Amino acid sequence: MDAYLSREAQQFLTASGLISHHSSGLLLGHLRGHRFFVEQAFPFPINSPLSLKKLLQLHQHFQDRIIGFFSFQSNDKNLDRFMTPLALGKLFLQIDFQETMVFRPFRIEYADKFFLDPIKLKTFSIKDPS
Repeated sequence: MDAYLSREAQQFLTASGLISHHSSGLLLGHLRGHRFFVEQAFPFPINSPLSLKKLLQLHQHFQDRIIGFFSFQSNDKNLDRFMTPLALGKLFLQIDFQETMVFRPFRIEYADKFFLDPIKLKTFSIKDPS
């Protein structure tokens, strides 16, 4: 299993990180074979409650295109809000921002408790012709 981050999603997440390191949100795209294709990101405040009802409404609004979640602040307290049965098998993108932005992708799994299983990430890159 791996994830592909489109140029648009990567640009949006990078811009979000430049403005605030205190956000999280939804990853929108599709799953093809063993790859998550992240096409867009939809932010929400990290302290905003993410009820099952709200998540189901967003899932319907985005026409079942929610494939995961992202967070710039991935401490245990903030991770717990994503660890729900509805998140099982979805992508979780932990983003650390120091001198550069580092994307750490995981698949949300369950075995007696929820855990994050690391996967590989492929990103859009422009090759320098020189």
